[in-house]
Amino acid sequence: MVFMHPRYGLEVTLLPEEDPTLSVSQFIDVVNGVLKNAFGAGVWVQGEIEGFNGRGKHTYFNIVERSGDKKASLNVAVWEFSLKKMKPLLDQHRLTLADGIKVRLFGVGDIYPERGSFSFKASNIDPRFTLGDLAGQRDEIVQRLKKNDLYDANRRVGLPVVPLRIALITSVGSAAHADTLHELENSGIGFEIFVHDVRVQGDAAVPTIVDAIARMGRRDDIDIVMLVRGGGSKVDLLAFDSEEISAAIGKCAKPVFTGIGHEIDFSIADEVAYRAFKTPTACAAGVVEVVQEFVQATEQAWADIASNASELLQAAEHNLSETAIGVKNLVTTALARSLSNLDVKADRVRRRPAEVLGIATMTVKAIADRVRLLDPVNTMARGWSITRNDKGEVVRSVKTLSVGQQLVTSFADGSAMSAIESIEKEGK
Repeated sequence: MVFMHPRYGLEVTLLPEEDPTLSVSQFIDVVNGVLKNAFGAGVWVQGEIEGFNGRGKHTYFNIVERSGDKKASLNVAVWEFSLKKMKPLLDQHRLTLADGIKVRLFGVGDIYPERGSFSFKASNIDPRFTLGDLAGQRDEIVQRLKKNDLYDANRRVGLPVVPLRIALITSVGSAAHADTLHELENSGIGFEIFVHDVRVQGDAAVPTIVDAIARMGRRDDIDIVMLVRGGGSKVDLLAFDSEEISAAIGKCAKPVFTGIGHEIDFSIADEVAYRAFKTPTACAAGVVEVVQEFVQATEQAWADIASNASELLQAAEHNLSETAIGVKNLVTTALARSLSNLDVKADRVRRRPAEVLGIATMTVKAIADRVRLLDPVNTMARGWSITRNDKGEVVRSVKTLSVGQQLVTSFADGSAMSAIESIEKEGK
């Protein structure tokens, strides 16, 4: 009986046609022979790792291919010697084998007779395939974050002027935890630190970190969130490239500072954080720097205030001195002017009595002359007389007289009595 491989066109003679029945071992040998003839030294197969088990000398897992609700799965075994061959390549590209990683493996497939199980014996790996897949996944996640306005959302959150109350999200007891606390405590700044213990790799990493970010972001007694993790392989740090953690950072109401891995690592979580640092220690130093900048700015402000106050005081002293000199000059000038005016007025005062006396004398003389002119005696001496009726009243008009009325006429040198015989009025 001849078997023709449908894809590779190989002919394999199985058994004489008169006896087509095979034993189990014969069948396995034939199948393994077909596989060897079909693929020679081996073949490259790609898929996603699932069910990873690397606890022993040898490593076992499945690689799967998903298409909708269907899944194709292939058992893979990596013997110890093959793993030693792969390790330098993996280390060079900082990769490790783990669930969820897509790999391109070189090896051969066969059936293990004792168990009748088919497996793929991997002897080599293409790290560039894994890196390319990770980069592609990363790009897709970044684009979705941008589409949902979460990529730079945390950078739009206001940073407190003095972030003293810190939520530290990390694996308690890890080197990252210790390094961060050491940096913060040695700063001499009175930070209040709230530590939230999380897993930083493995299946529990994403849900615990997402929950921690959400919880800390809702607290009113938190100023800033720090997410730190020490170094590791790209696979160890895969959680920080997850869309869930990056979205949680984007939704966080507090600024998130990250310090993940070593200097060459830069995760999506770093990309979307308010500020990213290369290591946990650098992250802590970054928070310290923010506070120190405020302290320095405050000290500089006080120094500026003191300097300005000193300048203002000097200016005021100068102005006061200038004003005092001006006042002194004004007083001296005013005093000299006043003394001059006083001299003039004193001279006037000295001359004034004589002037006043002369004026008074002239005034008195003029009044006396007028008095003399108006004196009836003097008037009568000039030929005037005063006539009074019998009542002693001065007669000013003939209208007050009557015939027979007695009159007394006064002259300068005496008086005479008379009686009215007739009255003649003017105008008749």
